[in-house]
Amino acid sequence: MLVVARYGPCMQAGDIGTWAGVALTLLISIGAWTDAQRQARIGREANEISHRQAEAAERRARAVEEALASALRLLGERAPSLELPEMPEMPEMPGVGGGGPGEVRWEVGRRGRYGFELRNVGSATAFGVRVDPDDLGGVARNLPEDATVRPGEGVRFVMAATFARRLPGEVCVRWGGYGRAEAQVVPVSAG
Repeated sequence: MLVVARYGPCMQAGDIGTWAGVALTLLISIGAWTDAQRQARIGREANEISHRQAEAAERRARAVEEALASALRLLGERAPSLELPEMPEMPEMPGVGGGGPGEVRWEVGRRGRYGFELRNVGSATAFGVRVDPDDLGGVARNLPEDATVRPGEGVRFVMAATFARRLPGEVCVRWGGYGRAEAQVVPVSAG
């Protein structure tokens, strides 16, 4: 009986802490294992999904290739009988390009420290407008290319001087349409 009293019902405070630590470690381990299993399952599912997507992409690519081959084969069979229609001549548009009634005239003015605006101060619409980037000193960005500029409208762009080059005193503007091509050297306004 002496043995039971010594090891039985009496637990010391250190023993309770040890068992609580063991129980807590066991709970954390079970939680981590469960989470690892869940992550592994998610990874397997993601791999399966990406594999299915890759297979679907391959099937789509094959279908596109087959459709393209079929279209090319059909075009090859019918190509000798295909004739392109004649394109009608575009009529001359009065005032497009310059000269005569309604003409295109340009001004270039400053809009801020680096901003500039090419403005159509004429009475006709200009098509295919572009500022020639050759001979522009420094840095030029957002230059118009193939713009349509109506009377009174403008297009903005950026020019800045560098240590090696100053701003140009003029820009070359090209435009045209309906078989005409025009160019004009336009002075850059200082203010």
